[in-house]
Amino acid sequence: MNILMALLALGILIFIHELGHFWAARATGVRVEEFAVGFGSPLVKFRRGQTLYRLNWIPIGGYVKMLGEDNPEAASAPDNFNNRPLAARMLVIVAGVIMNFLGAIAILALLINFYGLPTDKIKNVYVAGVVSGSPAEKAGLRENDVLLTINGKKIVTQEDFTKEIQANEGKLVSLQVLRDSNTVDLQLTPVREGNKPPMVGISIGGTPVYQQFGGVVPNTIEAVKHTGFLTYLTVDGFGKLITGQFAFKDMAGPVGIIQITGKASEAGLPNYLYIMALLSVNLAVLNLVPIPGLDGGRLMFLILEGLRGGKRIPLEKEASINLIGILFLLGLMVIVTFQDVFKLISQ
Repeated sequence: MNILMALLALGILIFIHELGHFWAARATGVRVEEFAVGFGSPLVKFRRGQTLYRLNWIPIGGYVKMLGEDNPEAASAPDNFNNRPLAARMLVIVAGVIMNFLGAIAILALLINFYGLPTDKIKNVYVAGVVSGSPAEKAGLRENDVLLTINGKKIVTQEDFTKEIQANEGKLVSLQVLRDSNTVDLQLTPVREGNKPPMVGISIGGTPVYQQFGGVVPNTIEAVKHTGFLTYLTVDGFGKLITGQFAFKDMAGPVGIIQITGKASEAGLPNYLYIMALLSVNLAVLNLVPIPGLDGGRLMFLILEGLRGGKRIPLEKEASINLIGILFLLGLMVIVTFQDVFKLISQ
């Protein structure tokens, strides 16, 4: 079920992206010959007007095939992509990215208006794990103990617990927990290890706290702001990957993404929607990278055409460069997929 939910999320995001290209092509007078979600043999296909619509078996990726992309015989046709004005062609290329950003805003707006934006706080705080030999273990804390009070103060979120622990280094702290419907009183002493803040040696679980912003309009404005924040995090992550601050082994490919999205669906609809919004932003930013074969690479050819006063790079040369880029991306995907599978097996 988790895999199906993950594939559904990816399918929706890919559909949104390709729909952007499709709408922009139609709006600028470019003939769309095929609109497909997925690759491989068609699961469902039908023709409407001049366009063949396909839902393919392999549910990763998609494409919009426009007249002129691989049909030299149509070179003189007015609805050939290559015969449209430069601005129209640029719009068609970036429309998929725009739609993914808009998709992220729409998903976050839905999430925030119905549930709220996830924060770094959790309520209904309980002990998710106890470190062997820690003050918590010595005091008798157990996994699944619900944290009720600390030094007589009610624990509403994990911040209430953490602040009190960090303020009482080396001092005896009173703790009341709920265990098997019974309250249990314990005492423990927070200790510091190296430069870390004082702690007692437990990991904490609970229910995420969601924040709303006072109505549909403020919530939607926050969705726009948070999409900008996710975009910054994504760009920063790509930058750190390029500069070596993030290791290549930390990248997630299709298998890793499906696993993460599946786990998010298991954790509930709010988590699932948030991961979908994050993936939509990632898809938008990735497609803007100026690598041949991606939207960003195709956009670079059009920008060069504009800088050269309308003088185009020969279509045959552009197609060859794009093919090299596609082969590079496919090779990278294979490597990352093997890496994902190895991680999955070794868990």
